[in-house]
Amino acid sequence: MFEQVSDHLTGVVTLLLEIPFTMSEKFYYLWLLTFIGLAYVAFRIHYQHRTRHGFFRFLFPRRIYLHRSARIDYWICLINLLISPLILVGAGLQAWISTEVATALISLNNAQAVFVGEWSAPTYVLFIVGYTLIADFSVYLIHRFHHQSNVFWPLHALHHSAQVLTPVTLFRKHPLWNLLASSLSLVLTGLFQGLFVFVFFGGPAFEVLFGLNTIYVLYNFFGANLRHSHVWLSWGKPLSYVFISPAMHQIHHDPHRMHKNYGEIFALWDWMFGTLHIPEGYEQFNIGLGDEVANPHDSVFKAYWVPLRDMALATWAVFSRTK
Repeated sequence: MFEQVSDHLTGVVTLLLEIPFTMSEKFYYLWLLTFIGLAYVAFRIHYQHRTRHGFFRFLFPRRIYLHRSARIDYWICLINLLISPLILVGAGLQAWISTEVATALISLNNAQAVFVGEWSAPTYVLFIVGYTLIADFSVYLIHRFHHQSNVFWPLHALHHSAQVLTPVTLFRKHPLWNLLASSLSLVLTGLFQGLFVFVFFGGPAFEVLFGLNTIYVLYNFFGANLRHSHVWLSWGKPLSYVFISPAMHQIHHDPHRMHKNYGEIFALWDWMFGTLHIPEGYEQFNIGLGDEVANPHDSVFKAYWVPLRDMALATWAVFSRTK
């Protein structure tokens, strides 16, 4: 037991040290450089005439990065990393679903796929785009569901109770939220992958795995870390009808507009389902649950306990009304 704990802690430390050099991580050094570069563009456009501070004092203000809320974010990020093996939903679920779906469909089709042969370049592109759209749609679904469900909202309220935004606020999420979100994503992408393998017989190879990351690489390159920051950067129209800009996600953190812009990468889902808000220009935005609501997660302990307590109370209230 001690050896397993020791190995896990060693793995966590190793992971933390490797983060700046791992392309799939949000704090990969190149994404941090583009974060600074895009923030500088926003600074010149929106902020330079409003502040006496230089760029780096503007970008990394002590009042934000040393705020109590930000310090809680740092602890949540670290603790979730430490306990991740306890809530892990592995890619095995996705592989099992895709295999079962493909096998069942092929069996129903007289043991044949629709198209048999090597995947062509267009097939790979179609798979990459389709897979990413499905994964992103799962984010929209689980995100909107938590906002509209009295029972599950307490899990996501933790994220919205942040009083300041830093890139680490991305990880201000309850472990149970992470479990539900990853499970839905794996189920939907598993279904898509199984259907795709049935239509175009074959399996994703290295090129696909690399290509799957391509869209997320572009997403990270073009300011993903700015989504949780005080720096306003909008893509403007018509691009904002397709992609969620950092500014659009910041609007989602405004307590009076948190039912807008649920999407992560694509704005298509918000556009289709009536939850899209595209700013016409630079807008001031607030952060948190609202001045009329006391912050229920003002300590690390409360960040983990209060969502479970409030979720249990909401469940009991629903159960009581159905008696």
